[in-house]
Amino acid sequence: LPPRAPLAPAAASRREAMKLCVSAAAAVLAAVCAVSEGATFGRLRSAARQAARGEAELLGENRAAAGYFSELLRGLPANATKAKQEVVIAKLEAEVSRLSDNVKKIKGIEKSDAAHEKDSEKLKASMSGKDREMMDKMDVWSKRMNEKAKVGALDVMSKLKNAIHLIKKGALSGNTDAQARLNDVLQHMSAMAR
Repeated sequence: LPPRAPLAPAAASRREAMKLCVSAAAAVLAAVCAVSEGATFGRLRSAARQAARGEAELLGENRAAAGYFSELLRGLPANATKAKQEVVIAKLEAEVSRLSDNVKKIKGIEKSDAAHEKDSEKLKASMSGKDREMMDKMDVWSKRMNEKAKVGALDVMSKLKNAIHLIKKGALSGNTDAQARLNDVLQHMSAMAR
């Protein structure tokens, strides 16, 4: 594997991507929370803040994984040893597993939201116009972010699985066709991380 120094920029971009997503979510929540005041909305604001953090983490992790593994694979030699290839494949498979767990979490969040839909509607019925409107916007935002995180994770998983297949096919041991296709996958992953 390449030395640790070339991976530092990818790790920095991973942190930056997560910070960006968290700050965007925090800004949206700050605006939403400023509208609603009172003890009845305390738990609601806390839950919304927690949900936004979770969604931002998942989005950030998707982008960071794409950038990190793109840089990792670019740093490998064209003819890597079998041991290095196995280590790279193990790392890629571990990340696919992590992203798969994230997709499961998102699906769990969606099921939980659907199960609490009636409670949410009862709460909205007792709210004034502006508060109800704010809650509707939050629900739309939450559904959109969940879908975006899920699609992003599935996209990154697809690219990583494709990279695993191409490495097993010989992209890092001299197969020029597989290497060209791997470079194509890496370009797509780099574009995803931006």
